[in-house]
Formats: sequence, C-alpha cells, structure tokens
Amino acid sequence: MKVAAVTLASLTLATTTFDPHSHRDHHRVVGHGQIRFDGAGPERWALRYRREHRLAATLKKQLRRQRHLILANSSVSEAIELAAATYGDGETLWRRARCESGLNRYARNLSSAASGLFQFLPSTWRSTPYARFSIFSPYANALAAGWMGAHGRGNEWSCR
Repeated sequence: MKVAAVTLASLTLATTTFDPHSHRDHHRVVGHGQIRFDGAGPERWALRYRREHRLAATLKKQLRRQRHLILANSSVSEAIELAAATYGDGETLWRRARCESGLNRYARNLSSAASGLFQFLPSTWRSTPYARFSIFSPYANALAAGWMGAHGRGNEWSCR
C-alpha cells in the first residue's frame, strides 16, 4: 500500500510539473458547450484572427509597393557598392562597369547580344546565381559580376 501511495504521489507530481500544456499565465474554462480561453470565447478569437489576417494582407501590399519603388529607382553606384561590400574588389567592379557599359544599366551590344551594366552574355548570365533576375537590374548585374570575380571567373570580360 505504501508503494502504491508513493507511486501515485510521484505520478501526480510528474504530471503537474512537466505538463507541456499547463500555462501559468492562461486561464481556460470549459462548460455549458462553450470554451473560453483567457476570458475570450471562439467568436472573439475568430474576430481577432480576421483582424490580424487583414493587417497581414495590408502589410503585404505595402511591401510589394515598396519593393517596386526600390527596384524602379535603383542606383547604379549603389548597386556597385553593394557588390563591392558583398564580394570585395570594388575598384575592379567600377573599372569594368565604366569600360563595359559606361555605367549604363540598359546598355546592349547588338553584335554579341551582351546586355546590362557589366555586359553579360545570356549564357554567362544563366550560369550565375542571379539568373532569375532581370539582366538589366543593376543590383543583380553588379552582384553577379562580383560573384564571378570572387569565384575566379573575372577573366571572362574583355575589360580587365
């Protein structure tokens, strides 16, 4: 009998001490077909969910608008500086961009089909991790050029 009492006491202590569902700051009431958690019923929690969902949708729209503004008003110098900070060797990036395109992000070479700030050929552009971005994006173009330089592929340009 004494062993059963000790086992029952230790089992009770273990379930109350290590219960992952017990929260000291929360209060749950169950009864009369209604469940209340922290004083709020299902209708209030559903209202809170809808309000949070609307807020998240609004924020998502605002972020999309801001992303569009950032991509539309991008700066060539900022893009080259970002690539230099990310991959290093900013002097070479600046020299190549001036030589290849004259710092024109929309530059095109009709004889070789090279495009963009660093005059990437389509096949070379597809071999970079930035291939899913537009070849005319100065950020993607500068980062791809920095990545190529950091991975030993800097000799693929005619401008050294």
